[in-house]
Amino acid sequence: MTYIFAAIYDVVYKIGLLCSLPIFGKRLFGRDGKYHDFFQRCGIYDREIISRVKQKKIIWIHTVSIGELLASLPLIGEISSKFSNYSVIVSCVSRTGRLIAEEKLPEDIIKIFLPFDFSLTVELAMMKLNPEIFISIETEIWPNLFRVLKRKNIPIIVLNGRISQKSFKRYLSVKFLIKRIISSVDLFVMRSRADAERIILLGAEKKKVSVTKSIKFDQAYYLSLSKKSPEIEKFNGPTVVFGSIHRGEEQGVVEIACKIIEKYRDINIVIVPRALDRTNIFNLLEERGLLFERFSSKKTSKFLVVDRYGVLTEFYRICDIAYVGGALVPAGGQNPLEPLAFKKPVIYGKFHWDFEEEWDLILKAEAGFEVNSFDECLEKIEFLLNNPEICSKMGESGYKVIYENKGATAQMLELVENRLISS
Repeated sequence: MTYIFAAIYDVVYKIGLLCSLPIFGKRLFGRDGKYHDFFQRCGIYDREIISRVKQKKIIWIHTVSIGELLASLPLIGEISSKFSNYSVIVSCVSRTGRLIAEEKLPEDIIKIFLPFDFSLTVELAMMKLNPEIFISIETEIWPNLFRVLKRKNIPIIVLNGRISQKSFKRYLSVKFLIKRIISSVDLFVMRSRADAERIILLGAEKKKVSVTKSIKFDQAYYLSLSKKSPEIEKFNGPTVVFGSIHRGEEQGVVEIACKIIEKYRDINIVIVPRALDRTNIFNLLEERGLLFERFSSKKTSKFLVVDRYGVLTEFYRICDIAYVGGALVPAGGQNPLEPLAFKKPVIYGKFHWDFEEEWDLILKAEAGFEVNSFDECLEKIEFLLNNPEICSKMGESGYKVIYENKGATAQMLELVENRLISS
């Protein structure tokens, strides 16, 4: 990427950031009156972090979303364990992602916010962190960060890379710009052949592209081996979970919940909103006069709304049927593999471009139902409630999908090791 392009990009990025301040200002500056969030985004770190990065060489792993962070936990753990002579840094974009990183990752892993993608902030961050290698989970493109890493001869690896058909069409329209950035990456490890073909068409060299399975299968498999949280022990009885519910799905989910409660008195309903700070679910339930409890109240209820991050998988563990959100609205869908880890059938919408390959495997295994409307979703839920044998069989088929497709973590670990040895 030329310096002229970098300067233009800086201006555009700055304008975008300034325009977003009225909406996202609190998230950038922190809600607790502290400003370390903002300083880290500017490439400025406190003494503790500076001291820790000086002790060992650095492996920097970036996860942009909560889903990517959770999916990469097994991989991050393996990298930290195998390369114990390195310190591992994990960066996130959102404050929620950072909080979950603090909760889920061990103390010896350094957690930071990704710096703003300005030339100056990236340069400041690189002066302090100076990693031996930069690993991006999935295909996030940061022009200035990649430019500076390349200039400093720091290898860039994209792991579990994916480019949806929708994103591919968008990137293709600016291929002359994207190709410059893609050329900075030393290795693309894509999660399917379709993703590999797309990144090559966008300008990546074939010799720099390889294919493994998705680490999300490994994440699901590790979930199946984990212990049940004590917080969930008190929930008993047949349960339907509506997980990762997006804006636009809330009204439909509430209508389904009302009808299930009327028809099946012994059924538990659990709704887990995708974004707690943007959900309208509480207002909708109160308008309908429905009695429900928030998870944070620690009270038992036949109707529960989860108002805390990081516990959705525990409800997938105890449920009988899981509706996974984000796919009955054009949002690409959330991870449909997690319920399968606990042998639970999945109901999913038609807008699932973020999980095309995974969902195809689920459908072929007859481990889930694809629906086109909330009415159809209700029909499938009732069908499964009325046919527990089929429900159980679908769950077993789903777990088989997970078991047969795990193994990406080991493959990626070997690729990272080879790159560290050669760098």
